[in-house]
Amino acid sequence: MDRFRSAMSRAKGILQPYAAEHDRFVAYQRTLPVRTVAPEPPNTLRDYISRQIWRLGRLCLLFLFFSFTWPFWLILHLILKLLDRHQRRVWLKYQRAWPFRSVPHVRESVHKPSRSFPLEGWHLRCEDGRQRWYYGAPMRDGEAGNELGLAQLCALHSVADYHELLHRRGEAESARAASPQQANGAQGSAGNGMDVAFGEGVPWLPDLLEEKCAKRAFMEKYQLGLTPPSAPRLRASAESAMDDGIRFLLKLQDPFSGHWPNDYSGCMFLVAGLVYTKYIVADGETYRMFPASPEHHHVKVSGRRSKHHPGGGGGGEESHYAERVLGVPAAENDGEEPCRCGEATRQELIRYLRNYQNQDGGWGQHTEGHSTMLGTVLNYVTMRLLGVPPNDPQAKSARDWIHAHGGATTTPMWGRVWLSILGVYSWEGVNPIPPEMILLPDWIPFSLGRSWCHSRVIAIPFSYLYGLRWSAPVFPTSLALREELYTQPYSSIPWRSFRGAVCERDLYTPTSPLFRMAMSLLDLYERYPLSFLRRYALEVNWRHIAYDDENTHFICLGPVNKSLNMLITWIREGEHSARFEEHCAHVADYLYMGPTGMRMSGYNGSQLWDTSFAVQAICACRREMMYPSEMALAHHYVDVAQVQEDPMAADAFYRHRTKGAWNFSTSPQGWQVSDCTAEGLRVLLLLPQYDFPVRRIFDGVDEILSLRNGGFGGDGGWATYEPTRGPRYCELLDCAELFKDVMIDYSYAECSSSCIHTLSLFREQYPSYRRSDVDRAISEGIACVLGKQQPDGGFYGSWAVCYTYGAWIVADALHASKELPAMATHPHCMKLIDFLLKHQNEDGGWGEDINACVQQMWVDNPDGSQVVNTAWAVMAIISASGFASHTEPERQRVIRRAVDRGIQLIMSRQLDNGDWIQERISGVFNGNNPIHYPGYKNSMTVWALGKYNTWKRRYVLASA
Repeated sequence: MDRFRSAMSRAKGILQPYAAEHDRFVAYQRTLPVRTVAPEPPNTLRDYISRQIWRLGRLCLLFLFFSFTWPFWLILHLILKLLDRHQRRVWLKYQRAWPFRSVPHVRESVHKPSRSFPLEGWHLRCEDGRQRWYYGAPMRDGEAGNELGLAQLCALHSVADYHELLHRRGEAESARAASPQQANGAQGSAGNGMDVAFGEGVPWLPDLLEEKCAKRAFMEKYQLGLTPPSAPRLRASAESAMDDGIRFLLKLQDPFSGHWPNDYSGCMFLVAGLVYTKYIVADGETYRMFPASPEHHHVKVSGRRSKHHPGGGGGGEESHYAERVLGVPAAENDGEEPCRCGEATRQELIRYLRNYQNQDGGWGQHTEGHSTMLGTVLNYVTMRLLGVPPNDPQAKSARDWIHAHGGATTTPMWGRVWLSILGVYSWEGVNPIPPEMILLPDWIPFSLGRSWCHSRVIAIPFSYLYGLRWSAPVFPTSLALREELYTQPYSSIPWRSFRGAVCERDLYTPTSPLFRMAMSLLDLYERYPLSFLRRYALEVNWRHIAYDDENTHFICLGPVNKSLNMLITWIREGEHSARFEEHCAHVADYLYMGPTGMRMSGYNGSQLWDTSFAVQAICACRREMMYPSEMALAHHYVDVAQVQEDPMAADAFYRHRTKGAWNFSTSPQGWQVSDCTAEGLRVLLLLPQYDFPVRRIFDGVDEILSLRNGGFGGDGGWATYEPTRGPRYCELLDCAELFKDVMIDYSYAECSSSCIHTLSLFREQYPSYRRSDVDRAISEGIACVLGKQQPDGGFYGSWAVCYTYGAWIVADALHASKELPAMATHPHCMKLIDFLLKHQNEDGGWGEDINACVQQMWVDNPDGSQVVNTAWAVMAIISASGFASHTEPERQRVIRRAVDRGIQLIMSRQLDNGDWIQERISGVFNGNNPIHYPGYKNSMTVWALGKYNTWKRRYVLASA
């Protein structure tokens, strides 16, 4: 009996981790408004044994399989590597010969807002980073979260003190409710005699409230282009320019949430998916596409306020901003106003498309792009679905462009799928995307689990819809579009003959022979698919779609799969299902308002990314102690933006761990990113004066180390979202046609450098935690980064434009690591500096065009020097220059003069108010798509000035 009890005790000990995982599953399910699709983990000894037997059996079968077939796989692997090497040379030659030139991103807003919806009516909600623009009167409910911002309104310095205040006031209100006489006697004594304003029982100091609301009002006006124009003014010194730049940069911080809100647009193919989905759900009725939001409760404001109402009794502009941020108590308004956000959004989406139409009548793939078939067809259809008539002059101009270039039959693959969904293209013209792809075992290099996550989450809904051949009912506008988009009758188009035809103005990465052969084989299968296998594959695809929805709180990884997942949810579960309603509630997270109209962002924002850079810029200026309130708010945002749990059932859905990670935007979005984790953690290391749990700092380091491509076969660097899972030859099956390097997650110089930089700072502050792992990661990471330097000395920038960005982020990491003792004479650093010096312009600045990313070589910007490129180049030279005492005198003078001239250009373009004008676009992804980072013109310039003011004393004095 004792042996039996002992055996049972050991069994329970084995099962204990699984029981804990099951408890986590139950808790996870309780947080969801829907039933999770994640598989329930084993909860009993029997379940545990069954799971282990299944895993062991699978391993045995794989071992036997590879024991007999390994020569075949080895030969195939070598052949594919050779094919990949050849194909990459073909692609590079094609891309280097790219003939198209960029156009300016900044354009005059020719088409002004409707008089019914002036720009002044738009307002931004920021709730712990979540950004949503709405139109008109204040909301009844206040912004959620932002606890430190609210604490500061009470002259408190921590969230803990704010919670304690709420607790005390709750107890006091309970006591007054129990004793009315005591309550009457206590009136007027709250706040220790201070003049306070009350909002839901919390004392806010009116002066602090007015100050914060004025900051929010300025920030909104700036985002909308409503602030007064300012002219350039040269400061007397770099220190003066730096301080003015910091003051303006801090004006752009949200005073409640603590992050820096920014536009993150640039792609001209995103809003189409949302509009198509909305149109289908609305049964083809344009004016049902953007209905009044059921969660918007706008209130009429009389302008008469008691002195205890948030914002004081003046009823002026600040009081209205207070109402918008804090919410309007029901007893203090004159009823409810109808929600006008939907119609305002529809009109502003149209206005944005009008403002970004090119002079030839088409639209580009992006805002700096020449007109393409993808951009023109998708956006022409979007305008038509939004209610623009076919005889509208701009619509006619776009239609003429489409016809002049052969019609919509040569739209690239992404456009074909959306047009087929809408019912204005035939699925017969789309290359096969069988849903059975998701059933490929993960040991096959081409399986979806080994692909880059962005490609994966788009391929899955694409294949789901393709497997169903799902198309919307034919609406009147759809019938009209069938005639408007093509140069021949719709019924006579030989769809299959156009499968491989792509408009030459779109094609950036031609498909490989291997891809075309694979499509021929899949086409044979599609003629006689196995019905039972297809049904099963569709269900597996649906589970992956639903999982990404619930795991990201229905935000989704990005805007493309957001629209696709939303549509598929409607198809499966209907308009009134909980899942679809959650999707609708998070559409606004992607829509951002600006001077030229409403655009769809490339993510649900760049909140963490821009906040981290703003903080680091101020720290580089050594001014963080001068702005304790703003730095505390920024630190608090980074705190709430950290992901603190791993995904449920991560392995079943190809997910990596996330505990301790930061992503690009907000914590609920949930997708870890290597460099975002590094940049977020770096803020905490640079602001040690603010409390933060050490265990969570260690979690961040664990996350960074887990993302490294180390071990056998790894290059020591970091990819973006996950360690590289597939071989490079997976790129042979790239079907996107518009981008490069989309099939797997590669190691990047920028991601690797960010991680090296942060691990180096961490090693200085916490020298004992995982020291050997950290040391190895830094040294192997540096070897990986230096191996990516091109023969001319440049570092290609995959995530910004282009070589100046790569140079800065690499040089900064090398300097922080202290692994190169003599940077001034190190050959890699000298080549990097020489590369930058060679490309400095006559005016002292640097300017790169988006085509530098496209063609993978330096391309001068047609507008000349750019302040952002100049800031990056200056910081790269400063970091890579090392000690002046290690440098030859003549080289010292060359370096000093180059840096001085670059700083002078930055200073010469600073405006009187401390801002800089927006120039060309500075972000990019996948080689051929720029994306807008307006915050860079403020953070990078200030950062460069700060580094310069420190460096000039060290470098110049040392060489004097």
